Amino acid sequence: MIKRNNLFPVTILAIITIVIVAFVGCKSRSPEAGIAAYSIGEYDRAEKILYKHSKSAKEKYLRGEYSFYLGDCYRYKGLNSKAVSAYKQAIKDGYKDPIVHLYLGDCLRQTGRFDDAAEQYELYLRKRKTDKRGVQGQQSCELAIDNASKLLPSKTKGAEVDTGYQLVLMKQFNSKFSDYSPAYVGDDYEVVYFTSMRTAARRKKTNRITGQGNSTIYVSKYDGGNEWTIPEALPEPWGSKIDDGTPNFSSDGKTMYFTRCPYSKNSVSNDAKESSKYENVAEVYEVTRSGGRWGEPSRIIPGGDSSMMVAHPAISPDGTTLYFVSDAEGGLGGKDIWITRKTNEGWSKAENAGAMVNTAGDEMFPYVRDNGDLYFSSNGHIGYGGLDIYCAKLTQTGRYDVKNLGLPINSMGDDFGIIFQGNKEKGLLSSNRGNNKGIDNIYAFELPDVLLTLSGTLTGENGERIEDSFVRIVGSDGTNVKLRPNADAIYGVTLDKETDYIILCGAPGYENQRFELTTRGKKKSEKVSLNAKLKEHK
Repeated sequence: MIKRNNLFPVTILAIITIVIVAFVGCKSRSPEAGIAAYSIGEYDRAEKILYKHSKSAKEKYLRGEYSFYLGDCYRYKGLNSKAVSAYKQAIKDGYKDPIVHLYLGDCLRQTGRFDDAAEQYELYLRKRKTDKRGVQGQQSCELAIDNASKLLPSKTKGAEVDTGYQLVLMKQFNSKFSDYSPAYVGDDYEVVYFTSMRTAARRKKTNRITGQGNSTIYVSKYDGGNEWTIPEALPEPWGSKIDDGTPNFSSDGKTMYFTRCPYSKNSVSNDAKESSKYENVAEVYEVTRSGGRWGEPSRIIPGGDSSMMVAHPAISPDGTTLYFVSDAEGGLGGKDIWITRKTNEGWSKAENAGAMVNTAGDEMFPYVRDNGDLYFSSNGHIGYGGLDIYCAKLTQTGRYDVKNLGLPINSMGDDFGIIFQGNKEKGLLSSNRGNNKGIDNIYAFELPDVLLTLSGTLTGENGERIEDSFVRIVGSDGTNVKLRPNADAIYGVTLDKETDYIILCGAPGYENQRFELTTRGKKKSEKVSLNAKLKEHK
């Protein structure tokens, strides 16, 4: 089972393994009931109970303990500003466990207070010198401070993120509840499945973990008129009484892989009035479609180990390898990415993706692109905020080269669940950026084509046209072209990206002129103007 201190952030808690125990014998509003709810992952319920006791408890040390648990509830729900206040109160009231400084640092960093966050990581490392999470936190603060003008544009007079990517909120998919983990079906990219917690709005019932509805898979289709249809929940065997989410599809779109948390109830012995035990175990299922209808889902059990938590599936393009998330023994930290392969006997024993991908933190939401690159989200690698999105490329040595996707793909918030339209630099991702309620939204992203041009005039000193004048352009990519200005002495050419150029301007009887320019690092279309005036030989 998942350890309590290693649970997922609550915006994605619908896809985890937890044990829920209903304590019949204790008062439902007592601090003990609040801590019990916290210990089993019912953060929304625990928050409502612990808030009062964090203020009213007579003993200072108890107020500190309740404030710490309250801060954790806020943090898991993505309410970072509230978590900061609660953790600070816990420290003020004498809470002793140094982990409070690590968590406070994490929440401060996600609210843009990088210097204060670095201070908390330093305090944590004084007591836990070997914990890589503290070191990673400090390094992430340094990265964020270096990019503060891009992360905090409102404080820098509208500074823009100059990476070339453009993000647009997909209002067609989003609701006032969390919507996340999109998946394309097929190669026309006109059908999108995604996870939503909007069921609370329909059934007026909230989840004790998230305060939202149970996660459900929805579908929307592009109608050809530049519009997406209103998202609809999948019918049975999907439903609101269980948690379904994080869909992923085979290349032909005929097989869907998804996470399910089915509830089962088993009576506990001793006395009929004692507690009942409810299990919500994260499992991965596959289901095939025939004749436009989905069949009956079947569970994937890597190596026959049915006790292993398996979540967030991602199938390889050839359909033979499944990447997933688990907290299984043998991992490197919280949640790791694991791999299982399809064989004639079923799915093979799970293998950990290794230390280049996994860390002491959480690695989740894997996705395999058509070219084989592995994308995932992590709060254990150096990043800008909570979960950042990374790309892992397999090298010739069999090791992964892992890189942060940078801004604005990533932000101070949680960024995860990225998908691409084949080899195009466009697709969808999930993020709770800029949302103080911890609500996840789906965004479209695209890297527009970069068009770089060079143009200008080539004349004599007095602006007169010169017969037989030329412009020779030599590039580091092997380009070697000779241009002739037109009757108006104007020339023009399209340049290649990531190239260094030498431009030679000349004519018989005139002194040549030499210029240099580069297109390296250019992320936006640009028109370069270069006007040259040649001097006659004396």
